[in-house]
Amino acid sequence: MKIYYRSSLNCLVMLTILLLGVVANAQKGDSVPKICNEQYPVPNGKCVLAQCKTQCAKNVKWRRATCIDTGKGHMQCKCDNTC
Repeated sequence: MKIYYRSSLNCLVMLTILLLGVVANAQKGDSVPKICNEQYPVPNGKCVLAQCKTQCAKNVKWRRATCIDTGKGHMQCKCDNTC
């Protein structure tokens, strides 16, 4: 009988420690990275994605390059990266 209670107590202690670790990790709140972006005007008004990727790669190892419409019929190259 003592062996049964001892193993149950050990399992309960390990489960409690595991759950406390999960709760403490979830409360940190730093898991969502901040996104920074830069926009570059395109000289002819037409954005080519390959050129946009090249422009973004010049500065930093950017994560994503996209072409966006400024609303005036002109396109811009937008580079997104984690801050």
